[in-house]
Amino acid sequence: MPTKYKLLMQLAGGVAVLAVLVGIAWWIVSPRIELQVQRAERAEKDLAKEQELTKMQALVLEGQQREIDRAADIDRGIKRLQQTITQQGRRQDRAIEELKRNDQTILDYFALPVPADVGVLYARPDTTDPAAYRAGNEVRPGAVLPAGPGAADGD
Repeated sequence: MPTKYKLLMQLAGGVAVLAVLVGIAWWIVSPRIELQVQRAERAEKDLAKEQELTKMQALVLEGQQREIDRAADIDRGIKRLQQTITQQGRRQDRAIEELKRNDQTILDYFALPVPADVGVLYARPDTTDPAAYRAGNEVRPGAVLPAGPGAADGD
């Protein structure tokens, strides 16, 4: 066999060995490549899910912040109402104390007998018949005596 053919045969054998080695390498690497592609696809899906979850969490946090703000507004309103109630309570306490002081003065006044001149002014006829009822004489200006120790005696 001529050298030319030997060289071609050796070259063909080398190419065949190389093709077999490439085939074996492909056979070994191909499943790993496929596995890496699947992992990459799974990672992309997981990333998309995580991004969606992150968006949902952000929305939930925004909602919670709004609720916290509303609760703070309600708390401020309650504090204002408490202050208003406290102020009104103080005013009522002062008014009740004033009434207690005035009540004693009024009780003392009402304990005095009614002057005879005043009692006569308000006398009404003894009747239950509306047609027979007639109002008493008109009240004259200055007819009522001022209250005091001498007023009960008719002075």
